[in-house]
Amino acid sequence: MRFYAVGLNHECTSLEQTETFALSAEEQEALYANLSLSADAEVVVLSTCNRTEAYLYGTEADLRQVKALIGQGGGTRWPEETAFQERDEAAVRHLLQVTSGLRSVVLGERQIFAQVKAAYERAVDAGGIHSVMHRLFHTAFRAAKRVSSETGLGRGAASVSTAAVEMARQDLSEAGGEGLRDTEIVLVGAGKMGRLALEALADESLASLTVVNRSPDRAREVASPFGGDTEPWADRHRAVATADLALVATGASDPVLHAPALPAPDEATLVVDVAMPRNVDPAVDERPGYRLYDLDDLEAWTAEVRERRADAVPEAESICEELLEDFVTWVFHQQALQPAIQAIRSTFDTIREQEVDRHAHRTGMDREEVDRLTESIMQKLLAVPIVRLKNVDPESIDFVQGIELLHALFAPSDESDAGRSLAEAPDADTPDLGEAPSRCPYMTHAPGGDGTETEEVQKALRLSAAHQAASHSEEVRGG
Repeated sequence: MRFYAVGLNHECTSLEQTETFALSAEEQEALYANLSLSADAEVVVLSTCNRTEAYLYGTEADLRQVKALIGQGGGTRWPEETAFQERDEAAVRHLLQVTSGLRSVVLGERQIFAQVKAAYERAVDAGGIHSVMHRLFHTAFRAAKRVSSETGLGRGAASVSTAAVEMARQDLSEAGGEGLRDTEIVLVGAGKMGRLALEALADESLASLTVVNRSPDRAREVASPFGGDTEPWADRHRAVATADLALVATGASDPVLHAPALPAPDEATLVVDVAMPRNVDPAVDERPGYRLYDLDDLEAWTAEVRERRADAVPEAESICEELLEDFVTWVFHQQALQPAIQAIRSTFDTIREQEVDRHAHRTGMDREEVDRLTESIMQKLLAVPIVRLKNVDPESIDFVQGIELLHALFAPSDESDAGRSLAEAPDADTPDLGEAPSRCPYMTHAPGGDGTETEEVQKALRLSAAHQAASHSEEVRGG
């Protein structure tokens, strides 16, 4: 089993080819449904406007299958000659840098974090990942958060659309308002630039949002996810005059807003033209009550931000390298421990089966019910020592500590001569609940029921349940 990152993006091919292989949410779900990977293989597929990539922990055969299915989604064969492919540490590094915004068209853009998180959650829902990829993606989320908080990579607006929103926020604040809070906004045009501007507004508490487009259906499609309304194209001048902020981004080759056609606004209106060629008559800036920004203003703003972000790249890459090293250490730890864990489980299971054979006839339950009950009991008994074993600092394990390790795992925790305590891994904490869907085996929560079980036991039992579910899935797949 190896790690792979494979796909198409703006760094290795044309936008046209990337768009060919873009997969909708429904197509991604169909891909997961058609996968038949080897035992223990895990995969996550990410598809955005600038990239379609797969992150796989599996075999070469698994990789060929994933590429073939993405090719089917694009309606053509997989383009080996233009696609990129990374393996092992390089593959993990690629995912960490993608999630942190280091591989984006706009350096440090924030939306990619949400897109990777959504891809991860979709894979969890589809049953495409288990413990290894859970750990890998939480490592990627940690990298992105640290890059965001510890470096200047994501500060300021480095794309035209986000710059339009940032400049508008600053302008409205300087005019005595509260930035974009409680503003009435009109978007003229429903293309890619306009959609990106709306995404930059997604977290704002707006008074209203209206989309105006030549195609009413397209206007409704763009406005709906943001809770916006629409206005007919013929009423665009009136709609702009009633707004606090008008963002103009159509594909027209000539201005679509004309100074003589604009009514006098009730209050000051800021117009931001993000189109090339210009969509707004420059004379609008001379009309009383209107202020106009165009691409010249935006480019000056974004150039400064891009320079600041480029300076932050080495520090961001260093954070990714640090967390890459942590993840690789964890993988080696798990691979070294897995044979021992499997041997413990196998020994206990042999004893369990022997006892079931001897005593199953004494109960009123059939053999299948007794098997399920005793399997559940065994997993719960083993859960706590196995979790403790996985949390031991890998650098503390050596031959001399072997006997102490087993004693500490299986002796009661309050026994005075249970041996010296094991060194805990410095990063043995669990990811935040807000970062993962409910089936992530690394999550923790307050003990339920009557409260008699400790939080550690609760965590171990959840891991045990995840292991049982995975085992059952393998049996079904193998059958």
